[in-house]
Amino acid sequence: MVITAEKKEKNYRGFKSGILQLKMGDYKEAVEELYKALGINNRTSFVAYRDGRTVPKTTQAEAVESVFNRFGVTTNIWGV
Repeated sequence: MVITAEKKEKNYRGFKSGILQLKMGDYKEAVEELYKALGINNRTSFVAYRDGRTVPKTTQAEAVESVFNRFGVTTNIWGV
């Protein structure tokens, strides 16, 4: 078997690292926006995405990054 091209996908391991970088006063508002960005409505789903057990779609990942960028978190959001 010959591999001609290597498909590289961005590795989203969860955004717990990004959560830990939020300011205390911004936490509640940021989590509400993350719920909307991910299109979820319960804590169980949120924790699964946060901890990396559920891999977000590319559009969801971009939305999550934009939420963190609004709150000043621009590096090491995904814990990679």
